Amino acid sequence: MGAADVGDRAVKADAPYLDRHLAVERLTALWALNEAGLGGLIHALRVPFTGIVVGSTAVVLIALIAFFAEQRAKAVLKATVVVLLVKAAASPHTPLPAYASVAFQGVAGTALFGLLPSIRLGALLLGLLALWQGAVQKLLVMSILYGRSLWESVDAVGHWLLERMGAGAGGVSPTGWFLFFYLGYYTVAGLATGWLAGTIPAEIARGLDEPRPKEDLPIGSMSVPLVSGGRKRWWQRTPFKAGVVLLALLAASVWLHPGSTGWAKGLRVVVRALTVLGIWLVIIRPLGVALFRRFRRRKESFYGQDVAQALGQFPDLRRTAGVAWRQSRHARGFQRWRTFLVELIVRALAGVSIRDDGPHKSQEVTP
Repeated sequence: MGAADVGDRAVKADAPYLDRHLAVERLTALWALNEAGLGGLIHALRVPFTGIVVGSTAVVLIALIAFFAEQRAKAVLKATVVVLLVKAAASPHTPLPAYASVAFQGVAGTALFGLLPSIRLGALLLGLLALWQGAVQKLLVMSILYGRSLWESVDAVGHWLLERMGAGAGGVSPTGWFLFFYLGYYTVAGLATGWLAGTIPAEIARGLDEPRPKEDLPIGSMSVPLVSGGRKRWWQRTPFKAGVVLLALLAASVWLHPGSTGWAKGLRVVVRALTVLGIWLVIIRPLGVALFRRFRRRKESFYGQDVAQALGQFPDLRRTAGVAWRQSRHARGFQRWRTFLVELIVRALAGVSIRDDGPHKSQEVTP
């Protein structure tokens, strides 16, 4: 047994008595709420790369599910299916790539926590894999949609800027520097997320031992939005964003290659992007939606009660999130997210704590 595993068990021994099944159920509902209804709150934090914050929250919750579960791999896999079903029910307009990200996080968590004895090591690797997946997915979509012309334009504009500043690229193309810093940012964020997910169980255990001040907060009085809403506005949708990028690439082609050559290059990019979007909208997306609906029909018959229980906890968890948001108001940016997350989880799990040492001894979280 490794030192990390011994540390995990020691933290569990210090935790209060819990109904572990209900704790996993509550954490699953929190994960579903994070995917389906906390987008507005995350945006209220005003931090860059809000997608990283949502993904990091999911990693923390997956690690906690594994921490409290009797059978880690089985619990994480079940939670993944439930979250996918709840996300589909609560946010029916969610794009397919978002479901793919949730599925990847869940499957990766199932494998890591099923194979590795240490929660800390599994959480660290899950943080890296989850954030790398999000970064690589964006790069693949951009490359497939715009082709080599996108990176050629980035290189050309980068070289032009370097020449105007009197600097050289040092043998590395501007695209290479962009990818280095872009993936490096996600790597650092993944390591930070994994470290937090591996150490937060101890903080949650200590928080459960401390009584939380009661604060009643009606939903109507919340100062931040807890539900991101239904359909996106027209300027937030993929076709509009793709159109803006296409116009930028067309302008860059004409500017960098004056005359008919620039127009020809730009128009090729436009035709390529329209073709790819057409294939996606006409063939791939309908097929993916049909397959996912089939998946939902098969799984809802088995997990229907779990989905209903998760959705039923949403109102209480939203009120709890409002209280946690107010309790974290002294912090700013990412630190507020961390403080809010710990407060939210502690308050959510406090409802399944068993504080007397009598007949519930068998439900202690120590294995």
